[in-house]
Amino acid sequence: MIKNIFQFIKSKSFAINLGVYSVIVVILFFSINFWLKSTTNHGDYIIVPDFKNLKISDLDNFVSDKKVRYEIIDSIYAPKSQKGVVVKQEPEPNAEVKENRRIYLYVTSILPPSIEMPKLVDRSLRQASAMIISYGLKVGKIDYKADQCANCVLEQWVKGKKIEPGSAIEKGTKIDLVVGKGLGDEEVGVPCLYGLTRKEAIEKLIENSLSAGAVSFDSNKDSLQSKVYKQIPACGKETMVNMGATVDIFLTSDKNKIPAAEEKKPDAE
Repeated sequence: MIKNIFQFIKSKSFAINLGVYSVIVVILFFSINFWLKSTTNHGDYIIVPDFKNLKISDLDNFVSDKKVRYEIIDSIYAPKSQKGVVVKQEPEPNAEVKENRRIYLYVTSILPPSIEMPKLVDRSLRQASAMIISYGLKVGKIDYKADQCANCVLEQWVKGKKIEPGSAIEKGTKIDLVVGKGLGDEEVGVPCLYGLTRKEAIEKLIENSLSAGAVSFDSNKDSLQSKVYKQIPACGKETMVNMGATVDIFLTSDKNKIPAAEEKKPDAE
């Protein structure tokens, strides 16, 4: 039996059949490879363009000659960023992808999301301020009026109108408050604000039943970097003002202007 197999392998007929099969396999291989290239662009890639910072209105024109598609899959609320621009994409720029690949985009929302107005009335000013910030809102103007509940929130307002708890309101809205200051002429000390940012200074004043008056910058208006170097009235244990009084603050980005001695005072903590 084995002898017959070896004789067949050595035969001319086997060699012819082997040659025919080899040719068929080679033809099939190149045919399949050609079909893959023609139908799937096998081995052909394009570079993903950079969509970041593009406006939504410019996207169609941008991709018209890029051989990719796009889809906006989410919007992100970023109040300090330009509205309606791309801030993130998947895949990232410069990645290699097949032609006609869909690029997924994240953009900044054009309109801020709506939330329910919290109930601030009957809370202390400190509690109300903390709630306003936690809800993504902003503390607006604070007015004081005589009331037996000192430092209690009596009314909550938006754009000159009272607003009820549960009302729909946009994130980032300023909330004005009316706060009780007691029935007498109660006085409070003026805290030291030197070295604090604008936000920190306003929060410090609120904690001490005061409010910010005029806010001035010595040069470019950069509320994130600038710090208080001057205030009127000045701080100190002997400086007393009526509850609800305003304190004017002056900010600078020049650290040399900030009184070093004042920053070390216990009152400035």
